[in-house]
This record gives sequence, structure tokens and C-alpha cells, in this order.
Amino acid sequence: MQSLFKKVRLLLLGMVAIAATAAFALAGTGAANASGYDIYFAPGSNHASVSGTVWQGGVDSYRLEARAGQTQITDLTSVQGTARFTIIAPNGHKICVNQTWSKITLPQNGWYTVQVYPTHGDANYTLSVTIN
Repeated sequence: MQSLFKKVRLLLLGMVAIAATAAFALAGTGAANASGYDIYFAPGSNHASVSGTVWQGGVDSYRLEARAGQTQITDLTSVQGTARFTIIAPNGHKICVNQTWSKITLPQNGWYTVQVYPTHGDANYTLSVTIN
């Protein structure tokens, strides 16, 4: 009886380990598609660029801190033009939607989010942001 108990226990532990591994792998894939990064400008610079790949159905999010009244120029280039961006103000309002280029005056102080997403398929892109 004790031998049967040990076999069942080992089987259950193995199943838990497999389930945990699968859950971790799936969460890692989702996290890569919904990743968040902060954009910082080098001292004395008002411009930064980042490159990446966003998978179909995913969103890459970039945050940057800016002040009300500043101008943000955002430029997104992608292979075959398959990526777009949306800019979200610190209060959660979308102030620029489904664009590849924009020049906007920022309405408030705080952290702005630029979300990059593919229009179809996967998208390799370069996102450039300038704050004046």
C-alpha cells in the first residue's frame, strides 16, 4: 500500500511540475507581447529611438515622462508599414490613435504611454520620439 501511495504521489508531483512549466511558458509568451518599457533621453538630448518586434495580437508599450505644453513628435517605421501606435495621456485618455507619425502638444504633466501594435501579422519596427 505504501508503494502505491508513493507512486501516486510521484505521479501527482510530476503533473504539477508539467502544469507549472506550461503555465510559465504561456505567461512568458504573453508578457513578451504586452511588455512595458520606459524611454529615457540621454543627458542633453530630446530624442530617443527603440526597435522591436510586436507579434500579431500583441502590444508593445513604452512610457515616457513629459510636461504639459511640450511637443511630442512620434515616428514609427515598420517593414511593409504593418505597425501603428496609439498615445495615451497620464489620465488614461487616448490622444493619438492608429498612427505612424504625429506631432502633438501634450495636455498635462506625467507619464505618457505609446502603444505599438501590428495591423496584420507580426511587425518589426523602429519607434522614434522627440520632445521639444
